[in-house]
Amino acid sequence: MSQGSDPFVKIQLVHGLKLAKTKKTSCKKATIDPFYNESFSFKVPQEELENASLVFTVYGHNMKSSNDFIGRIVIGQYSTGSPESKHWRRMLNSHRTAVEQWHSLRSRAECNRVSPASLEVT
Repeated sequence: MSQGSDPFVKIQLVHGLKLAKTKKTSCKKATIDPFYNESFSFKVPQEELENASLVFTVYGHNMKSSNDFIGRIVIGQYSTGSPESKHWRRMLNSHRTAVEQWHSLRSRAECNRVSPASLEVT
């Protein structure tokens, strides 16, 4: 992350290829190593889970731009890679239990290339 960025995470639920809901974390001031101890819930009927994706995008505020793209991952139907797919499968098998996993952020171009869900969000 660039020096002096004030990062926040936008979490977006995509059903199939349609943006359904957007939520945001708080903004962490003047840090390049943010920690978010926040939880968000999305109501998704059990039968629709297989068509759902969650898009996590990290943005930073700076003097020039309020939404400076830092990185993104997608988990769910249109996961951006093997670690994300494994996390999604573990979540589906855990039934209402938190499943934590670290992920490396990917570029917008990489996410757009491998995940149609990434193309549906801003």
